[in-house]
Amino acid sequence: MDWTLFFRILLTEREIFFAYYELVDGKMFHDAVKANTFTLVKGFAERHHKAPDFDTLFLLLEKLPKEEKENREAYEEFITKVFETEMSVEIEEAHTLFTKILQDWDIEQFVLKTANRVGATSVSEVMSELRDIERRFIPRSNGMDVTDVERVIKTIKQRRGERISTGLKDLDHSMLGGYGKDEITIMVAPPGKGKSFFLMNAMYYSMLAGHSTLYVSLELSERAVLRRLYARISVATRREMVDEVEIEKTVQKFMTLSKAQGKVVYYPGRTLTVAALEGIIESQAASFDFRPDLLIVDYLDRLAPAKGDHRSDTRHQLRNITDDLRSISLRHNIPTVTATQATRASLSKKTLTEKDVSESWGKVEVADVIMALAQDDDEKMNNKARLMMLKNREHVSGNTIEVYIDFERMFLSDVEMAQKLGYMVPTYVE
Repeated sequence: MDWTLFFRILLTEREIFFAYYELVDGKMFHDAVKANTFTLVKGFAERHHKAPDFDTLFLLLEKLPKEEKENREAYEEFITKVFETEMSVEIEEAHTLFTKILQDWDIEQFVLKTANRVGATSVSEVMSELRDIERRFIPRSNGMDVTDVERVIKTIKQRRGERISTGLKDLDHSMLGGYGKDEITIMVAPPGKGKSFFLMNAMYYSMLAGHSTLYVSLELSERAVLRRLYARISVATRREMVDEVEIEKTVQKFMTLSKAQGKVVYYPGRTLTVAALEGIIESQAASFDFRPDLLIVDYLDRLAPAKGDHRSDTRHQLRNITDDLRSISLRHNIPTVTATQATRASLSKKTLTEKDVSESWGKVEVADVIMALAQDDDEKMNNKARLMMLKNREHVSGNTIEVYIDFERMFLSDVEMAQKLGYMVPTYVE
């Protein structure tokens, strides 16, 4: 590590200084000059709430321990070198650099501590401590200056570009390009009316675009989920799935062309907490080098509450589960797509609203995007359905999107695309 650059950034970038100086441990420098210089810097900041400049830092050398004053020339040389070092990184890069340095130090200490207590700890405790290391630095912010137009524009562009397509043109338009990387999207539908169907298509379209996708099932077995996914890729009915040779050929071609990665993991309902779910993401990365670009949870209501929530009522549990699930998106910078039950009364409704979300209004409060899947008898006969945007933080809500839907083939698409593929006969107005 170039410690002169580290100190240069720390002492001259106010945003970096106030975000990280309290987290730095002087022992990490492994050098008396750098460690003692940082001690002087930190002491000054605690008294004056700012970083010392070049001249002030030279004056602070008078506060060095007696035995170190004899080595003052080395301190002066180091400080001079720090302030002569050219700033070669932008502020966003600096945040990344400092986070990595501090996390590496924490991990080094963690490894040493763990090595000294082998046999007296468990895997879950180890994973919990590793998550704490990650969370310690995410997010860290002193706010953003709204008058820093260049940086704000850059941030906005990054956020709009960091989206994963839903595979449906009109839905992408409603969501500014698709699922947002720090957002949670919830699909609402009555029992047996398309929640898992929609989530399966979310996985298909994500993989079609080459994105790594993790599908966590809390209802269907891995075998059932995989059968549905392969049916979607092949656009095949259950009867057509018997032709294993043709299905294998089609799926292999899909995987080769898309260069897609995907994992399906099954846990029985109400046995997996959000904390354990995050453990799955981390273990997949550590053990298999698999890092999802999209997380799909089938479905929200079947996650288990955290230990501290077991005695609270269901609506509070679900609100906290939704909040914790959204936090995964923030910490790992990935979109989360899940589903929730609609109320029993919604079965007879043509149009669904936020009021039809079952059990907990907290799910509506926390979610970034909520959409409902609805289908009346006439639409069912014509393989049509409606996606209704009930809530959208980033764009207009309240719009309705007509889609083509074929449950037998697990096929969901725009009506226009279904017509082009020959699944629907175009309708013409004379």
